[in-house]
Amino acid sequence: MIGLKKTFAAFACLFASNAIAQGPVGGYMGPGIMSRGAGDIGERSGQPVSVRFFADVTGVYDNGIQPFSVNPNGTLVTVNGLYGVQLDFGAYGQYQGKQSVVGLDYKGNFYHYPDNQFYDGTTHNLALGYTYQKSRRIAFDLRALAGTTTLGYGSGSFGVASIPTDIVNQPTSLLFDNRTYYGQGTADVNFIASARTSYTIGGDVFAVRREASGLAGLNGWNARASVQHRLSRQKTIGLVYQHMFYNFPPAFGQSDTDMIEAFFSTTLGRRWTFNVHGGGFRTDVQGLSIVQLNPVIAALLGQSFGVQAFNRTDMYPSGTALLMGRFRTTSVQATYARTVIPGNGVYLTSRQDSASAGISYTGIKKWNFGLNGGYYRISSIGQAIPTYGQFTGGAGITYGLTRSLHIVARYDVRHQDISLVGLRETGSRATIGLAFSPGNVPLSLW
Repeated sequence: MIGLKKTFAAFACLFASNAIAQGPVGGYMGPGIMSRGAGDIGERSGQPVSVRFFADVTGVYDNGIQPFSVNPNGTLVTVNGLYGVQLDFGAYGQYQGKQSVVGLDYKGNFYHYPDNQFYDGTTHNLALGYTYQKSRRIAFDLRALAGTTTLGYGSGSFGVASIPTDIVNQPTSLLFDNRTYYGQGTADVNFIASARTSYTIGGDVFAVRREASGLAGLNGWNARASVQHRLSRQKTIGLVYQHMFYNFPPAFGQSDTDMIEAFFSTTLGRRWTFNVHGGGFRTDVQGLSIVQLNPVIAALLGQSFGVQAFNRTDMYPSGTALLMGRFRTTSVQATYARTVIPGNGVYLTSRQDSASAGISYTGIKKWNFGLNGGYYRISSIGQAIPTYGQFTGGAGITYGLTRSLHIVARYDVRHQDISLVGLRETGSRATIGLAFSPGNVPLSLW
């Protein structure tokens, strides 16, 4: 087992994608499973666009911010009714060469609340992807994610491409609105054995650091390998195995997970792709849990609870279903997934069930519309704590006043629920303002 883990660790800088990004350098592999590298980074409404820069100034209203703090009564602090101003800036788009594609999505901001400057802050989110087809047999995919944020909802996190297997920027990665830093690097090596069969091997490394001393950070790596076979121009089948390792500084705890899944992908007409994964994972989790002491021991020590180390092994089913539609002016995506995740600083290694959907539309002259929503449920593996649920939703528009000046507006909402302890908190953010971005097509931020 030790030798096997060392072998996988050697591939920690590689990532085994289930398919090469579609486009001029990846169409030979059939319908994509979950594209890596450049993938859909920099695309808008399902189409690649040239690199575009933007900057805007907006008014902002935040309601239901959940900092990592309690009031004198010992209950969680919730901050409502913050009015402020926000400066956003960023760039998105793709550059396509003869054998390569580069995709970029970056958005940063600074926000200021004149009446409560303690909550002033900044957010930065970057997704950068590169796909290179070296030859007819070999192709490489590279991807980097990095950022910092204090808000678990709101426009700061939108506009950056995300796929279900990105570890560090999932909606449930922030339980509290507390400063968090994250980074993830992935890579693929793809060997195309024939017109129908291909192999990939690789992995990723990632880290999360949270400013609050009471929240656990994350270090980890993921190694995987897959094979896929084209049954026809429309249908692909395959098998993927991956090993994941998480640990949680400075808290005590770590986990090893082995997952194996079969997958099937098909195109539905010219515009739709459907992918489904199914299998299971085995977790080996080590950590600390709080236990009630024997009454005699409690009387001796003068306390009712103690800390106990645990090590448990479990097996669970896993699966993903992904439906994507790409049209000339519209992109649509709906996803359901059951998988293992590294948690959010309170919940460590956990099972997650999630369902989400989104649409982006630029079919009306001067307008861009975006709508998204999702529900996520986390159950800790090993920790004796109740299930955590979260609902998120958002909508945004841009409207071109001139070739360079645009109105931008967005509304986002997040509801958190831990029913056994009575936590039911809802937060929202609304922004509206003016953006500067020269271009012949509508500015598309969503």
